[in-house]
Amino acid sequence: MATGTATTATDWEQKQRQLMGQRDHRVLPPWIKLPALPNAVTQFVKKAQEPAAGADELGKVVEKDCGLTSLLLKNVNSSASGFQNKAKSAQEAIARLGIRASMLLLTTDQMNQFMKSSQSKVVNARGFFCSNLERALFARCLARRWGLDEELAFAGSMVSDCLVPVLTNQAADKYLQFLGFDEAAAVRMCRFEDKQFGWNHAEAAAYLFADWGFPPDLVCCVLVHHKGLEILKDASLRKTAAAAVAIAGLLPDQLRQEPQGLKLLQSLQQADPRFDIAELAALVDTEFREMEPSIENPFPLLRRVRRLS
Repeated sequence: MATGTATTATDWEQKQRQLMGQRDHRVLPPWIKLPALPNAVTQFVKKAQEPAAGADELGKVVEKDCGLTSLLLKNVNSSASGFQNKAKSAQEAIARLGIRASMLLLTTDQMNQFMKSSQSKVVNARGFFCSNLERALFARCLARRWGLDEELAFAGSMVSDCLVPVLTNQAADKYLQFLGFDEAAAVRMCRFEDKQFGWNHAEAAAYLFADWGFPPDLVCCVLVHHKGLEILKDASLRKTAAAAVAIAGLLPDQLRQEPQGLKLLQSLQQADPRFDIAELAALVDTEFREMEPSIENPFPLLRRVRRLS
């Protein structure tokens, strides 16, 4: 099961076509209501994927939205960025961060805003955010250890469940039924969704992102984020950030999306000496406190992992 550092580039466009096939992108039914992305974000994502895209042109797109400009400047001027002189414009921030990193930052932030603004009758917003960030940090730590793309692992994991608050609110009766299963009858949430709707939240988010023109690598990470250990059997994905995203998707959360997730993580630990659940959980808790010092997480990941082990 062990993975290694990727030695060849992944053709994400081809992989997206392979994973999605000829299926209609309109997976979500009309009764699911979604907000529109800010025009500046959709323009930025589209232009950022053009071969001739430059920081000057992209900066002009971002400057149309004060919030996006502020986000880029805050990120690039933070102490963690390592830059001594502060950037003063969106163009300068993009030049320092890089176009791809800037695109992932903006898309991740927008989907976070989308999740925070979504009300749910089933999901506790604070707990959902904490577990979402934990998975993203876990994916990034794992990608770092396995020599994979840390930025993509974090972004892919952070946005994978973006539709869960909306779906659990607008189809609350179905998801309450899912949560009502006892331990013996528990099933994976994606499998439950497939049976109830004919699609699951991973597919729905991935096809939505594809329609929005999000980059293929991010789309693929979202689409496979509940593949679990199965992803390690895919020679084209096991040495990519998508593997880290899928492994992080096995972590326990309030919705019990993966009832056997911890057991699967333990089996991976036995197969790969570089994979230590407790050690990774401790790193996640540390990075969580550093990233969100104002949020007190009463149930840190390491404590939950030890209690469930």
